[in-house]
Amino acid sequence: MGSVDVFDVREEAAPGWDARSARRRRPAPALRRLIVNYTGFHTRFPAPRRRLELPTGYVTLVFTFSDGLWVTRAEDLGEDSLRPAARAMISGPRTVPAIGMHAGVVYGLEVNMSPMGCYRLFGIPMWHFEDAHVNLEEVLGAGGRYLTERLQSLGSWTERFALLDEVFCARLEHGPRPAPEVRGALARLWADSRSLTRVSDETGWSARTLRARFREQVGLSPKAVARVFRLQHALRLLAAGTAAAHVAAVCGYHDQAHLSREVKAMTGLPPSRFVSLRGGLAPGSVLDRMPGRVSSVVLSG
Repeated sequence: MGSVDVFDVREEAAPGWDARSARRRRPAPALRRLIVNYTGFHTRFPAPRRRLELPTGYVTLVFTFSDGLWVTRAEDLGEDSLRPAARAMISGPRTVPAIGMHAGVVYGLEVNMSPMGCYRLFGIPMWHFEDAHVNLEEVLGAGGRYLTERLQSLGSWTERFALLDEVFCARLEHGPRPAPEVRGALARLWADSRSLTRVSDETGWSARTLRARFREQVGLSPKAVARVFRLQHALRLLAAGTAAAHVAAVCGYHDQAHLSREVKAMTGLPPSRFVSLRGGLAPGSVLDRMPGRVSSVVLSG
């Protein structure tokens, strides 16, 4: 992979951040339908920092090269529930938020992938990852732990990204191939989260079969996926300064109160607080994990 595919993630895109050093790259061409990007990060701040991680519909695999990172499981956002992050962990598709906190320095690498990409590469039902952080050792055995050590031992982000390409390309022929009907249904729901009935009709499957296939290959039910996609469309508009009443109408919520309830239920924040914390950052900013999605807000630091 040529160096033109590696680029800096610059600090000026995140007002108020004290220091950030990151390198981001797309995966090898053979992996690009499965993996969105790799991001290596080594950040230093003068104080601890908490980030709220929002539902995106994607899967994030994080390798940590240093101590001092804590996470919550999605179902419990209380400070007392923070626990040290595993050396390699996977966060699957979620309908509720999670919190990550670090002590001021955090060093590691993350891989963002589609749920169907995760299903193909790891070869286990995606419901295993629902609303949870899963240690990579639970998926790959001891090799998951040793992969972190191998990555950390390398001298540059370019070498680490190349190792990930090698590891994931070697797994391409070992995992199950996702059903094209599920892939098509996901595309339809992203284009219009209100099209659940049409999605079911187009697959030719019963509602029960559709739900089972989604749980296996995506990790969430079709209805839950539609909720996440609708939330993402709403957050994009709210972050751009669109009035909440208009967002509710455009995104198919019954009214502004319905929008507020859903945003609060799925992010832990009322819409006005979300907008304030985002500080005008566009979707896909340096704060976010992947292009076009709103994945994070900084809570403190």
